[in-house]
Amino acid sequence: MHIQPVVFKSFYSMSSTPAVSKRQEPCQMVEDFKKTFVLPDEKINHAVFDEKLAQKIASYKEKSVNPVLDMLKNTNDEKDITAGLFLLNRIIDAGAKNVGDTYPVISRFNYSKSHNVQVMLAGIYRKTLVPDAFGPLMTMFLKNSQNPVQIPFDPNEEVGGAILEYLRNKNASEAYGSILQLRA
Repeated sequence: MHIQPVVFKSFYSMSSTPAVSKRQEPCQMVEDFKKTFVLPDEKINHAVFDEKLAQKIASYKEKSVNPVLDMLKNTNDEKDITAGLFLLNRIIDAGAKNVGDTYPVISRFNYSKSHNVQVMLAGIYRKTLVPDAFGPLMTMFLKNSQNPVQIPFDPNEEVGGAILEYLRNKNASEAYGSILQLRA
């Protein structure tokens, strides 16, 4: 008996292929900001950056979200990730709407061991209250509690504050009330 192989066509959407393969040119202002950004260290417990450039980028509100997200999609460098998340935080402060929709992009950093990244994520999640971020915040808090680090800062101050904001928010506390009752 002879069996002939059967080849199935790949199923994919032609409309989604160009979006995946097409990479936008980096925004020059975002690139310039990344160059000025310096992470905290043993001598200084806060980031150093070009404040005027950060304000200018944030002033574009919704228009500045995509260039920052594009940068975040294409980096694995702690400094660049922290700078991008810092810009998103500033964009939220400037009044941009629907920044919570960026969660699918920034969630890839949820389990980062970098305290700089954790603090920036917690700040964004505290302001957007994306329901899916509650679990990763709890994980960050518990892991940091098991291995506390105070130098150059304690990330659980911001992570814990974000968790408290979720619990304070009526909609979030109703959604997570059952989780808290199980733990009690």
